[in-house]
Amino acid sequence: MLPRRLWLLTVLASAFALLPGRRLTAQQGNGINSAERLGSQNITPLADQLTKGLRATTPEQKQFVQVIVTYVDQGKIPRAMVNLVYRWALERNATVPFPYFEYAMRVLSKRRGVVLP
Repeated sequence: MLPRRLWLLTVLASAFALLPGRRLTAQQGNGINSAERLGSQNITPLADQLTKGLRATTPEQKQFVQVIVTYVDQGKIPRAMVNLVYRWALERNATVPFPYFEYAMRVLSKRRGVVLP
């Protein structure tokens, strides 16, 4: 009885595979990378995300966060880049992520031709 069931399941699976259906594509969307495709999922305001997530406590750190938010609003720095650096800094050191975030943002912004104060 088992071989008959196996044969039936094989035939049914083959028949379903031939039916036209929704095919998955390798790349979806027009974004440059996966981080930019996640742009519509940004729920938290950027200032709150950076201040609380990076544990910015000193006035200098909060000032740097405001500069980043301003540059993102002006379109000088893409939010996708900020989100990627934010996640990288948290992975690097979850207890004190701000120095890693600041360093990486300065380096990557400089590569884009944007000098951060």
